[in-house]
Amino acid sequence: MTTRRDTMYSEDITSTGKCSVSVLQEGVTKLPPEVDKAGNIEYKTKLDNITSMRATHLATQLQWRLSEGDGYAIYIIGVHDDGDVVGITDEEFESTVDTIKNMAQQLENTRIVSIEKRTVDSQDSRVVAEVHLSQKMPLPQTELRIAVLGDHGAGKSTVLGCITYNEEDDGRGKARLNLMRHQHELESGRTSSITLTAIGYSADGHVQNYANNRSAEDIHQRSQRVVTFIDTCGHTKHLKTTARALTGYAPHAFCIVVPADVANVSAATLEYVQIAAAFRVPLTIVISKMDIADKTGFGAMMRHLMSSLDALLPDRSQCIVTESTAHQSLADDMMKLNVVPIFTTSAVRTVGFSELVAVLGSLHINLSDKCSADCEPFEFHVEDLYSIDSVGSVVTGWVHSGTVSSTSDAQLVIGPDSTGNFADIDIRSIHALRIPTEAVTARMSASLAIQARNAVAIQKGMVVVDARTLETTKRHIRTTFAATVTLLNGDVAANQDVIIHIRAAYHLATVVEIVTDATGQPSGSSGSKATIELELAESEYIAPGTPIVARDGRSLIFAGHVALV
Repeated sequence: MTTRRDTMYSEDITSTGKCSVSVLQEGVTKLPPEVDKAGNIEYKTKLDNITSMRATHLATQLQWRLSEGDGYAIYIIGVHDDGDVVGITDEEFESTVDTIKNMAQQLENTRIVSIEKRTVDSQDSRVVAEVHLSQKMPLPQTELRIAVLGDHGAGKSTVLGCITYNEEDDGRGKARLNLMRHQHELESGRTSSITLTAIGYSADGHVQNYANNRSAEDIHQRSQRVVTFIDTCGHTKHLKTTARALTGYAPHAFCIVVPADVANVSAATLEYVQIAAAFRVPLTIVISKMDIADKTGFGAMMRHLMSSLDALLPDRSQCIVTESTAHQSLADDMMKLNVVPIFTTSAVRTVGFSELVAVLGSLHINLSDKCSADCEPFEFHVEDLYSIDSVGSVVTGWVHSGTVSSTSDAQLVIGPDSTGNFADIDIRSIHALRIPTEAVTARMSASLAIQARNAVAIQKGMVVVDARTLETTKRHIRTTFAATVTLLNGDVAANQDVIIHIRAAYHLATVVEIVTDATGQPSGSSGSKATIELELAESEYIAPGTPIVARDGRSLIFAGHVALV
């Protein structure tokens, strides 16, 4: 049997609620009281004669302890909640272990990795024990990321509330409340931060959301495919945050929400369509607020929308989705950039969402691209960073390419910092879609608990790469590069200062030269395509093909991809 120390090292996870003394030590008659609301250690005197309802409750409790311990939990048997070591008989011990095994079987990929016991009373043959459990969840087959865009007041968060919570709106924003992160968002009704929410689809096609699951972890565990929504800000005051969502969160597709009660499509909405064209990503349109639209105004808005889509996306047709629409073929054509599906919805009447959810469930990323990316060197883009007690530094983001394992001996580095250098790090544990796992592959979101070997100021927009490819990576650390872009708002001129968003970072840059438009002629007017040479104020990791967005104050200037470095 694996020893207790070996078990902890093999799982590569640190217990988050470890006692200062062990019940396995000779002479120990008292432990610290159990911590009910935190940690991965659970005290149980004994578990026998368990009813089915009680068994379900115990399995739920085990799942919580596993979550607290990043997939690792310790059950201490023969101990009261106050820490008194009392011991149980061998028969009670066997019954308790059988119950814990049953609890583990009710959960996904949970197993007992070691059982150790000690006799505390030789006359009565009373024993105490530690049961160590681990949970390693298989990754969902695919994750699809969709950036939800639109004007302030268009109903983006309300639409997502209806999709992810099956929440009917009351006409005053009830459905959006579950997505608000800050008090001022609740008070103003204005989203000011990036919110990630998700739905999933099980192997048999059933939708998994917050209406039939208690948490995001439950959704991810029960889903074979996950659709992650990136809820963005609509107000120009928070344009910087929305720009970061477009470049830093690697969306596979755009969903633009347009309210039905307006006469014309806004300029900002048309800019998002242009960015979808520049990024060459699939696009869908959701018309919201159908319950308050009037026939004349709605007709005018739809004519404006259709003509704008024809002009900005001439290679894509439009399809207004109905109950009779073939969802799978429509989804395939959307991902092939052949069509823009348009959904008409009402959050108050919950109309149109079943068709939207059905089409979303039929979307698939190109698995051949994913397989080729798996074989490339490891590269992880840092989107956010946290410092968590008992865990340390955690970076969340997107695996751009390659594979990484928490048990691998590959040396990883993070950077670049302001001087262009990288720092050595070790990965302590990995979560993929909030689920503990041993490895994560390309085209998946992940959280890495890392430990830097030297002091380093980790920032959003950094990359984690294999140290063996560091020389290649450093060749892409530059201040100057060229980009192929679509000009969005007004004229762009040489020597103009702009703010460039690249991954989750942003930098002050200067337009050195506008080289050519699509016809090879000098150009700088709105709507044209051009190759632009840029110079950043400080060095950055810039790889060809990386999406970029430029802004100036509260307006977007251009969007496209890095062409040459």
